[in-house]
Amino acid sequence: MADKQAITELLNKGGWAYDTPDVEFLADMFTEDGKFDLQIQKNDVINFAGRANIRSLYENSLATQTDQRRHVVTNLFFSDETDNSITATSYLVLIAIAEGKLNVLSTGVY
Repeated sequence: MADKQAITELLNKGGWAYDTPDVEFLADMFTEDGKFDLQIQKNDVINFAGRANIRSLYENSLATQTDQRRHVVTNLFFSDETDNSITATSYLVLIAIAEGKLNVLSTGVY
């Protein structure tokens, strides 16, 4: 049985880690052979394989940002639970603060 509270905290801490930024935590969320798939809007899915590549994604993305990001994770629910796996689904609202102005950059699904 999955520890839903631990999964919830990990997802929320991942958003916090990006915003603070804590690249060490972000990279450590993945195993050495972990995979991360990213799709922005309806563009093609971009695949990142391995902790080192995922880490580079975060480092490169953070290096280009001039605003303060806030990842708001909400409406989290669980499905497809088995003895050794579970699917967690949530919404993301991505907010940016720049020059004293708050803007919603994107919404999505985690």
